[in-house]
Amino acid sequence: MKQIGTMFQNKFIHAAAVLFFAALSCPQPLRAAMPESQRMERAKDLIADEQWARAVDELKAAAADPKETNKAEALFWLAHSQHQSRDFSGAVETISRLERTFPASVWVKPARSLRIEIAQRLNRNDVLWWHTLPPPPPFPVEAVPPAPAPPGAFPVPPRPAEVPRMPPGPPPPAAPVPVAPTRTPAGARQPTPPVAVPPPPPPPAIWAPEGYLPDTDLRIQALGSLIRTDGAKVIPMLREIALTADRPNESRRALFVLVQSGRPEARSTVVEVAKTGPEVVRIAAVRELGRFGGPAVSDDLVQVYATATDRVKYQVVTSLGLRDDAGALLRIAQSEPDRRLRDVAIVTLGVARGGDELLAFYNRSSADARRPIIMALFRAQAVDQLIRIAESERDEALRREVLTRIRQLGTPKAMKYVDKPERK
Repeated sequence: MKQIGTMFQNKFIHAAAVLFFAALSCPQPLRAAMPESQRMERAKDLIADEQWARAVDELKAAAADPKETNKAEALFWLAHSQHQSRDFSGAVETISRLERTFPASVWVKPARSLRIEIAQRLNRNDVLWWHTLPPPPPFPVEAVPPAPAPPGAFPVPPRPAEVPRMPPGPPPPAAPVPVAPTRTPAGARQPTPPVAVPPPPPPPAIWAPEGYLPDTDLRIQALGSLIRTDGAKVIPMLREIALTADRPNESRRALFVLVQSGRPEARSTVVEVAKTGPEVVRIAAVRELGRFGGPAVSDDLVQVYATATDRVKYQVVTSLGLRDDAGALLRIAQSEPDRRLRDVAIVTLGVARGGDELLAFYNRSSADARRPIIMALFRAQAVDQLIRIAESERDEALRREVLTRIRQLGTPKAMKYVDKPERK
């Protein structure tokens, strides 16, 4: 059994990572676990083997054992195993029991993430929408009255406040001209004032315990479940989270959900964040934007580059290189006045296998740009283009460098060229 558990270790770790989506940004780190009992070890081996029914039996016994030191963890894995065996009601009951019994445990937050996943599988959109509600605003801090003076102390009169002189303001507005009321034609309906729609009632307590308010991580997870069916409502909510300046980790997760949806309006939202968000969020948006499919994304990245800071520009170049967009990188290399950014674009162009573009750029570039182009061609293993440069280059130092790079490639064609007697 131990060997089988080792074989499925990667699958086990992947499942645990998915369930810990909400725990990744938990402010307190996961504490070191207590020594595991033999029952917990057997249960985890069964989970790795995907023997859910037997794992449920072991974990139920562990949760009921008064000597078990890891009961909270046992309840989490019990809920996970019940979920995998499609006992959804049992899994939700177990999560509720974990919240009641161990409310301060680090296993509570991943269990709540699991509950959102169960709600998605059961099409409980009422539960998912309740998890998307933003937290209530903080209560205003009440002013603290001054401490009373000790007995017998001479009271100090308050200092009169100095009233600053205000500049003369604009003249008062003219009195509004009364407008005669319009008559409503006979039989016409009176316009009804808009009625404020109250928030939806919370789902049953087993889905939303009393006093439980989902944090932003769980909100993002619930929004990610709803974006497939209610994208028009969900995408603006994710946009608001992504533009939050003081929570870059949450912004990145919101952007990740937008990208995974693949919706065109989600892409335009990521582009907007890449142009207008805080710098750290813009970098994350550019990184995620590069993962969208379609040729239009490269045009979006070039537009972002036009108004970006240097750090954002570096990320745009990296994203274009990952997309192998040689044309966009060449345009940046030709137009960028900053030498460092230009050289990064040139080298990245080599990573994108833009050998022909680099050769054309080499023939019309200045001397200070030719060395980065040689390095980029070397990285692209563009032996044909390097040989053509070696044949035409009149600068002896540059020509020797080109021959060195050709020799370092070590391909048969490269070695045949550099081993000719006239080039030794």
